[in-house]
Amino acid sequence: YLISRSKLKKIKIFVCCTEQSGENICSNILSRMNIDKYQFDGVCGKQSEKYISNKIYDLSEFKSIGLFEIILSISKYLKMIRRLKNYIIKNDYDLVLTIDSPDFNYNLVNQLRKSNYKNKIIHVVAPTVWAWRSYRARKFANIFDEIFLLFNFEKKYFNFDNLNKTFIGHPIFHIKKRENKEKYKYLSFLPGSRQNEVLKLMKYFSYIEKYISKNNLNYKIFIPTLPHLVSLIKENTKQWKTETIISTDMSKFDEYYQDVYISITCSGTASLEIAKRNIPQIVIYKLNYFTEILIKPFVRVKYANLINIISNQMIIPEVVNSNLNEKKLLNIFLNLFNDRKKQETQINSINMYLKEIVNDFSPYDVSVNRINKLINPSSKAN
Repeated sequence: YLISRSKLKKIKIFVCCTEQSGENICSNILSRMNIDKYQFDGVCGKQSEKYISNKIYDLSEFKSIGLFEIILSISKYLKMIRRLKNYIIKNDYDLVLTIDSPDFNYNLVNQLRKSNYKNKIIHVVAPTVWAWRSYRARKFANIFDEIFLLFNFEKKYFNFDNLNKTFIGHPIFHIKKRENKEKYKYLSFLPGSRQNEVLKLMKYFSYIEKYISKNNLNYKIFIPTLPHLVSLIKENTKQWKTETIISTDMSKFDEYYQDVYISITCSGTASLEIAKRNIPQIVIYKLNYFTEILIKPFVRVKYANLINIISNQMIIPEVVNSNLNEKKLLNIFLNLFNDRKKQETQINSINMYLKEIVNDFSPYDVSVNRINKLINPSSKAN
């Protein structure tokens, strides 16, 4: 007799992914796993929800970026954590997979352990303990079974006997480089994946757009974004005179990026993606003023961008926090825009240090193989 697939007992995995950089990893891992064997529930975005049987929250509900904003939203997040904890325990998941968002996910997992949840928990994307709050490494080791690392150099920071470490490499492994040519059509503006980031940064993109239109630079603007941010970006660009393409169609991003001359990029994963594409860029970021003052004594690195941190030099120009203003941004933009030699130097230097970030294998394949092995040690990796 044939047994219906729907009646086979599936291995249950709860996924918690609350921000876009993690969502890209989440959707690519889930898409490679056997849906006949696994059931996925949890928190995710639009890309991953097709693989999720029971979605509890959408990542658009997680909007805070800095300490000050998180403090204002703490009651909301505590309620979310309680609900998720109770849901996980009630449904007795075989594995919990948390992705990025270290503060939220640490508190969720800590509550699970306090409630005597004994099954395996894996965290994907280590907290940046090498940049600030190094004590988090020990705290993570105390409650997680394993951590998947994007960078090989992170292993030494999580060297604890009770914590397994797997270097999966960075997702930029899959990104294609832009072809070098004489003329490009676009300047790309990447304002961030969170609402608060977009709200803080759009006025700085407007300064550059104003300069472009006033000086007839003959470039269009390309803004890749997410569905829940489109209306906000459209509202903030409706007065722009430069032709602007706002796109959520990820299948067309590669095509647009092949024609991008320079990118103005919100600090974070996006700047690494632009670096891998070999597009010259300027990195910008703006924390709440009080958040900046509070965390400044604890930050152990001089730069915001990972390429700059690893190289310990300003390869990619940064204008961040209290240094970010119209005059400084335009000066740095024009220095890069008008100097092909500087652009070439930036790209050559980036390519030297990318070797320390990108693995020889797809991080998604490495992750899936490891998850399969953890859940069923006797099985062969898919």
